[in-house]
Amino acid sequence: MPSPMFACRYSVSPYVACQHACKYCDGRAEKYYVEGDFEKDIKIRKNLCSVLESNIKNIREPGIISIGSGVSDPYQPVEEEESLMRGVAEIIQTSSLGAAVLTKSSLVLRDLKLWEKVHKNSSFILMVSLTSIDCETMELIEPGASNTKKRLDAIKQYKDKKMYVGVLAMPFLPFITDGEESIGKLGSALKSIGVDFVIPGGLTLRPGCQKETYFEMISRNFPDLIDKYKDLYCENRQSGSPKRDYSQLLNKRVNRIFSDLEIPMEIPHYIYKNSFPLYDEIYILLHHMVSLYSNRGIDIGALKKGVSGYSKWLYNSRKSFNRNRRESYKTFENKFKQFIISKDFYKIIDNRKLREFIIQVVIDKREFNYNTLKLI
Repeated sequence: MPSPMFACRYSVSPYVACQHACKYCDGRAEKYYVEGDFEKDIKIRKNLCSVLESNIKNIREPGIISIGSGVSDPYQPVEEEESLMRGVAEIIQTSSLGAAVLTKSSLVLRDLKLWEKVHKNSSFILMVSLTSIDCETMELIEPGASNTKKRLDAIKQYKDKKMYVGVLAMPFLPFITDGEESIGKLGSALKSIGVDFVIPGGLTLRPGCQKETYFEMISRNFPDLIDKYKDLYCENRQSGSPKRDYSQLLNKRVNRIFSDLEIPMEIPHYIYKNSFPLYDEIYILLHHMVSLYSNRGIDIGALKKGVSGYSKWLYNSRKSFNRNRRESYKTFENKFKQFIISKDFYKIIDNRKLREFIIQVVIDKREFNYNTLKLI
């Protein structure tokens, strides 16, 4: 199943662990089993290109390849020597697949021309991690990453080449980058460049190494905040989430600021609509709609029920498709087109308006605008 959050179907990562040494990185958590010193013992997947080249030939369904992970950055400093990403870009160029790169490094500019070719052939999305335009503060917290100005410059240069660019505005750091003024300045800077979307998120601190590393940094650089942090994360949830009332207030603040700026907080439909089979496109779109409508305070009870029914149907249908290796995704897609106009499909989603919406997207090729929440 595709990932609605990053609108991708496949994923690769050339490295494990990360020299950017971001003190909040979730990849430090024990659940990811990253061995050694997270900031220094970088695992290099030197055979990545040969494996990718072999596997890409066996892909049956179109989609977008996400490059990067929660425990690594594909353009961290070691990439300057290894140049694995050049090979990755060149291999993807030979396919009809799209690509999305997740990074907080301006080194991505080195390969701008390669990714531009991928975009012209299919599609390319650059997702840059950035939560503040305060260079001095962020250099204490993300010591090995490119500074804010360099990241903003990379965003602008990719946008100037007509490629899709979004910002992973996560995590906003409590009492440091989560304030109205700080988020507003970030939003204004991104609006002026014309980013396509922002995906925001709060800070999670999982008990163990991640939380200890972050608290040590706070004690050293922001000693007046340590007691506030201890209180905010006192519940020690396995998810690392802070107290619920804080998260709710942050979400409201973020939603209001980016909504006022008319910057979508999901990857817009126009970006991924031609990169997936129609059944996957609808899967991503419906999950985004749940978030989009919820952020506007609109009742999503009936929508969630319909999305749940559709997701179960697609999961079971894909199992059958995967077993029949001779069947092409086009055959599956044509069956899907016929199915959505049947009474059986209505029984699955139990929502007349949602069924009509899906038909308009699939049959009439309509596009859903994430700002107006209307079909165009």
